Amino acid sequence: MSRSLIFKDRNKLSPYYIPKRLPHRDQQINMLLSIYDSILRNIWSAYPRFTQIIGATGTGKTCTAIRFGELISEKAREEGVNLQHIYMNCKVDGVTRYVLYGNLVRKVTPKIATKSLSPEEMIRQLIDYLRFEEIFLIITFDEIDYFVQMSPKEHIIYDLTRIPEIHPGEPIPIVGEIFIARSLKWHDYLEPGEKSTLGINIIEFPRYTSRQIRDILEDRVKEAFQPRVVLDDTLDLISDITANPPINGDIRVGLELLYCSGVLAENTGSNKVLPEHVRRVYSEINPTITSEDIMNLDRDGKLILLALVRGLKTSKSAYVSLRDLRKFYNIICEEYNIKPVEDFEEHVQDLIYRGIIDMKSLTEIGISGATLVDLERFLNNLLKQLEERT
Repeated sequence: MSRSLIFKDRNKLSPYYIPKRLPHRDQQINMLLSIYDSILRNIWSAYPRFTQIIGATGTGKTCTAIRFGELISEKAREEGVNLQHIYMNCKVDGVTRYVLYGNLVRKVTPKIATKSLSPEEMIRQLIDYLRFEEIFLIITFDEIDYFVQMSPKEHIIYDLTRIPEIHPGEPIPIVGEIFIARSLKWHDYLEPGEKSTLGINIIEFPRYTSRQIRDILEDRVKEAFQPRVVLDDTLDLISDITANPPINGDIRVGLELLYCSGVLAENTGSNKVLPEHVRRVYSEINPTITSEDIMNLDRDGKLILLALVRGLKTSKSAYVSLRDLRKFYNIICEEYNIKPVEDFEEHVQDLIYRGIIDMKSLTEIGISGATLVDLERFLNNLLKQLEERT
């Protein structure tokens, strides 16, 4: 395979890549370290500390939490403490206590069989295992707002903030829990007792400004692109687009714009990534929905989204009704020879919670600013790939 004239390592533009340096998030990392660093010096007497990370999509919450986990684990090793940071994504790792706790246990150790255990027994056995092995945990629960919205009766916060009551009056090996959410609105789904034990230790992540976005992109350009390929004007344009509505500082979209502009430059035979590449890409994509968002959907979520796209194209209006959406979904299921799901409304609600579709009422369901042709093409190709694999 010939060497790319544009890219050096395109993986460095992935939203899953965690760089060693996180521009404009030093303050938040230092706040986390100040909360948990002192625990290391007398960890056998430590009690859990609960922290909330609050910020809009694309403000660096996840990257910061994972980078903090790396730093605190390094500091722990220097102190002779076996401390691990476990990252849980409540969208990926499960929206029931049983599934979430089972995945938590599996991430810590394969020695505990969870199949016959209740959620409470999983946590108890995990605690006993950690105490026996002298292992300490800080656990990050990302997308906690999604979890409590989807499963408000699970009362997960009650479980997690009352772990010390498993062994009253004794230190507990889970010394920290970090909860990541887009806003404090998730508190509306909590019981008063849960709010009380959760506490008020909140670290806010403001939206990135254009200048800050440029600094972040400049770092990624050095890692991802060949030298002097991306022009300063190109970075300025992407930074301004990303900072302003409708993207509002979502750095993930900025990274995707940069990546797609590089791909376009490469495919058209250009040896530079120009502002014109950015303008062309931006005119063709929906800035509020990334390919990552769609790839993370299950099969039925993709089918319902495709049904909405078809419905909007057919009606030539901004919205369709829930009834019409179900009709188009059933037609698509026939096309792909798939049985329609019974919990159709729950899947629609999931798409709303993920911010992929908008629902104003039963007669107003739409996609804000979507390029329907491109979205339909992407979904059709994705579903075709899924068909070929099965």
